[in-house]
Amino acid sequence: MLRELATDEAVCITLGPGYSRATEAIDALQRIRDGTYGICADCGKGIPEARLHAKPEATRCIACQTKYELGSPAHTEGWNYVTARSA
Repeated sequence: MLRELATDEAVCITLGPGYSRATEAIDALQRIRDGTYGICADCGKGIPEARLHAKPEATRCIACQTKYELGSPAHTEGWNYVTARSA
């Protein structure tokens, strides 16, 4: 159940940053078990070791994370910040 809630961004915002951080750690452990830890979820290339040391729960390489944060349409489709905040 915890994992299902973690996929709902509106719930993560409602419960606060501590909850979101915990679910990121759980997801990172699952990626280790799956053999996908350290592989960018967007481009499939390896995430540099220095990035993983700085942010062990990272799911994207720096290039893909930058695109994500700048609002690349591929990542923001279907997401409405105002709606999530009011939930």
